[in-house]
Amino acid sequence: MAGMRIVVCLPGEARSRLDEAVAEAMSPFEIDYSRGEELDIWDGWSIRGGADGGGFQLLPGYEEDPRVVHDGPRGDGTREPSLPGWCAGGPREALAFAEIRAEAAGLARAAWDLWHGLAPHHPPAEPHREVSDRPWSTPDEFRAGRLAEQEAEAAFDAQPLVVAYREGVAALLAAHRGYALGGGFLYNGAAGAVGRTGREEFAAEETAWMPGHSHVLTLDGWWYGEDEPVHGACDGPGDCPHTPPLPEPYRSFTSGYLEALPGDTLLVHVRCHV
Repeated sequence: MAGMRIVVCLPGEARSRLDEAVAEAMSPFEIDYSRGEELDIWDGWSIRGGADGGGFQLLPGYEEDPRVVHDGPRGDGTREPSLPGWCAGGPREALAFAEIRAEAAGLARAAWDLWHGLAPHHPPAEPHREVSDRPWSTPDEFRAGRLAEQEAEAAFDAQPLVVAYREGVAALLAAHRGYALGGGFLYNGAAGAVGRTGREEFAAEETAWMPGHSHVLTLDGWWYGEDEPVHGACDGPGDCPHTPPLPEPYRSFTSGYLEALPGDTLLVHVRCHV
């Protein structure tokens, strides 16, 4: 068993009965061995995300909105306050989505400019060297394949242009003041992509997933977690006649789904034991 986080989507009127509404939405996926095993997902949950900066970032002016959700009580009954600008949920219209992406896109464009400003002053960077195809069928093939991948990564990372670029991107990120952009943003400077794409294409690719809410329980009861989506209204994927609302790859579309919901839709960040 492990922990996971998921955004539970609820009608706006559910705010007055928050815990009960979250429990009702989550109940089809509780481990009880009464239906298909795909629906046996969690055995405990709590509302979290404001105190640890893992939930949602608020838009200015919504800090005192009574609809905003903060962390539920801990085991000893005490509540930990949210970090400034953070919450565990609230109406969609109070939460930053496009605003986070816009800030990130500006940084991605600056990173693209950095690469192309550095390029004339360094030897051209060679792309990642292709290594043997996966999957590897034997332990020896696995060890040899991983070693080849590590050597290819080290060779790419050691190139002077890549080194200078990543140092510059680290400085850009350190100087950024604004919304938290997540540890995955411009990972390793996205050095493998910045030299082969246009400026706007690079910015779009690096920010398309933001903000990164990859696990979602939709308004109509679809659980998008670690595995394939399952519908709480059915007994399992084999007995479900309904079409999942999000296209594949699912995790590329979960944040977009949340952002497109009506403004009064309540989004609640839940941590569950799975």
